[in-house]
Amino acid sequence: MNQSVFDLTQQHRSVRQFKDEPLSKETVEKLVKAGQMASTSSYVQAYSIIGITDPEIKQALKEVSGQQHVVDNGYLFVYVIDYYRHSLINQETQGNMQPSFESAEGLLVGTIDVALAAQNVALTAEDMGLGIVYLGSLRNDVGRVSEILNLPEHVFPLFGMAVGVPSDDDQGSPKQRLPFEHVFHENQYNADKEQQLSQIKQYDKDIQEYYEKRTQGKRSESWSEQIKNMMSKKTRPDILEKLNLKGFIKK
Repeated sequence: MNQSVFDLTQQHRSVRQFKDEPLSKETVEKLVKAGQMASTSSYVQAYSIIGITDPEIKQALKEVSGQQHVVDNGYLFVYVIDYYRHSLINQETQGNMQPSFESAEGLLVGTIDVALAAQNVALTAEDMGLGIVYLGSLRNDVGRVSEILNLPEHVFPLFGMAVGVPSDDDQGSPKQRLPFEHVFHENQYNADKEQQLSQIKQYDKDIQEYYEKRTQGKRSESWSEQIKNMMSKKTRPDILEKLNLKGFIKK
């Protein structure tokens, strides 16, 4: 009997080391079709998925990302918000759609569509025994990624996804998430400061233990420390400018 979808979700982990086994065209098609069946706001389907097989393009994207698994994987996907097709429909029908897809709401719709499609791909890949890792690092230079992939106006790169057969050397394991009680709020948001801080402190201890065990004591920071160090840096400050250049958030 196949495992349940719930069991599969509980086994998720990021895989960054893959065997040198390219995915077949049939596998790629199956994954993309799974992505296409994700929910989409008002049937807008404001996304595209770009499959990368050219070694030179992979290398160019790796220079943006700085991560070797952009090159070393079974297959590389890049997910983009895509309103180019909608702009063509707008021209052909002489409509007034542009204020919609150039708005902040249009950006949210496209982002959500991309994320839902990508997660369908991820879950299907893991169900097939493959591993995946999301690559937000492609946003290190969205202008360069747009050049490499020849993205027209109203198409914006959000992230990549490396997929493949996990390497025998990959020793990753699922990371414990925040407590259920901390994430799930019934009827209204629970903003009790003391309760929230208590839950975070306990979670910090759990994550410290996880890292200590996984690295034999070489790493032991808490979740709060990790988040503080990451979010205290001014990351990708040019994103709004690049979005504007691509025709987004004009309204």
